[in-house]
Amino acid sequence: MTWAKLIRKNLLRRPMRTALTAAGVSIGVGLIVALLSITNGVANTANQLIHLGRADFGLFQSGTTDLTKSLLPQSLEPRIKKEAGVQEVAGIELYVTTVDKQTSFLVLGMQPGQFPWRRLVIVRGRLPGQNEIVVGDGALNSLHAKLGGTLKIKGFKGAPAFKSVTRSFRVAGVYHTGDPSEDSGGVMQLSALQKLSNHPGEITTIAITVTPGRPSSEVAKEIASTIPGILPVAEPGQAVKIDTQSRLLISAGWIFSLLALIVGGIGVMNTMAMSVSERTREIGILRAIGWPAYRIAALIVSEALGICMLALGIGLGVGVLAARLFTSYGLISTFVSPDFTAGVFAWGLAFSLGVGLFGAIYPVVRAIRLAPVEALRRE
Repeated sequence: MTWAKLIRKNLLRRPMRTALTAAGVSIGVGLIVALLSITNGVANTANQLIHLGRADFGLFQSGTTDLTKSLLPQSLEPRIKKEAGVQEVAGIELYVTTVDKQTSFLVLGMQPGQFPWRRLVIVRGRLPGQNEIVVGDGALNSLHAKLGGTLKIKGFKGAPAFKSVTRSFRVAGVYHTGDPSEDSGGVMQLSALQKLSNHPGEITTIAITVTPGRPSSEVAKEIASTIPGILPVAEPGQAVKIDTQSRLLISAGWIFSLLALIVGGIGVMNTMAMSVSERTREIGILRAIGWPAYRIAALIVSEALGICMLALGIGLGVGVLAARLFTSYGLISTFVSPDFTAGVFAWGLAFSLGVGLFGAIYPVVRAIRLAPVEALRRE
């Protein structure tokens, strides 16, 4: 009998116990995969948002729970423009709304003539007028939009009730920037979007390009020190710290993952300890016919890892599904997409192996301490 067949035979002696143990470990693997993929997605989205229009960095409202919830007065632009090291400024509104029944759609409001507007590459049609919109090439198919057609966009009007309204905008063109967030959204004139969102005179962020030769981080610090309530964001890591929802989810995810590691390890330990207890006579026979202690230990460890490899397969699927559910139903920041890199799956594998090795320690010690003669005497 080969080594693999021996492990399989031993694990299938108590199939329900093996399955339940694997299920417990798979929850931990799934949490790790979901957590890390969402963390990557938040960082990617943040990187795209703070560099809108190929800006060097962006200014946001301090204390906001989400970058898209930031509100700044548009009147700040001239003051920011006078700051040392600032080359160009551009006020941008980020508006997440429903467009033709597609929820969480990002619409950008840009001011004609400013650098983000100038850097839009129109691949079809033309730049939008006052009651028009251009859509990114990534959003064209998902919206089933046509050049010259119309899109129904949800907005608000009035105060303080802010009654929901839906307005139609003509599709004037299709653009491409190379930024996934921008290319999966739409762009309209800033004044038109401010009217639609009922935020007259307000913007979400001020995009900034710095004078050549000046470090972005240095300019950002100078602006932060002179204007209270403004938070310059130059790195994705800073954006993740601002986003309260994502930060809470990530912190909770690490806590639950640690708990899953402990509980999963105890589960594997319990399963393997019971297996060793049930197979005491068998282990005695193996020792009597010449199996050294290290080989007995290797068998127990291999069985524990076998359970965890089964858990890994289940856990990867659970993690992918959980990450998509978290992002699809708005449990974290809007339009964040999980990023499943090789590193994410490698951490899932490391977690699974770690649980297996941790859970095998006590059963291995117990098995190798069994004296062959005493083991053979047991029924």
